[in-house]
Amino acid sequence: MTGLLFPDLVPMLPPERPAPRYDLRKEPRRPRHRDDWYCERPQAVLKLLFVELIKGPALDPCCGRGNIPKMLRGAGIQCLGSDIRDRGFEGVVADFLDPGFRLPAGVRTIMYNPPFRNAQAFVQRALGLGVDKVCALLPLTFLEGGKRYRWYMEGGLVRVWVFSSRESMPPGDLLEAGEIEPEGGKKAFAWFVWERGWRGPWQGGWLP
Repeated sequence: MTGLLFPDLVPMLPPERPAPRYDLRKEPRRPRHRDDWYCERPQAVLKLLFVELIKGPALDPCCGRGNIPKMLRGAGIQCLGSDIRDRGFEGVVADFLDPGFRLPAGVRTIMYNPPFRNAQAFVQRALGLGVDKVCALLPLTFLEGGKRYRWYMEGGLVRVWVFSSRESMPPGDLLEAGEIEPEGGKKAFAWFVWERGWRGPWQGGWLP
């Protein structure tokens, strides 16, 4: 199925491996990355492209190693990247939450894996820039919380696409150092999608 829809993306995907079983009681607890830099797999991006129409130009302001821009470009969607630090991708070094951040001309979609500790601020910032669509890869627990519930009621959230299996989201620095493999996840993740002007209830769906 993937080859039929996005033939140019197939060579870009690493082979799927069965997720190992984890005993969470034995797994050492690692300190969080200082920038909350955790890397999504290219497959996580591709799965969203099966169910959401992404219009370019797009921007990933937390591009890291460039997984999202690379996959969108492979699907024929123009995508730019930026990050608070140079992580080896060609994007611009810029702080998305800085009031002086300027959205590149023509950007219609913001699609990213934002740092969870500042996730709501990142989403509010993206919505405030007036783009047509915001897609954020976040833990499913982002739906929880009384204050966040009231924020959701203000509108904009249109769909939540939940991964049917737990996605791997390893720390970027350990991944680059070869100290960890992107296999097996411990948390439930989902793509949260906001659209400008939407005021109805949000809908949910599953990603394979």
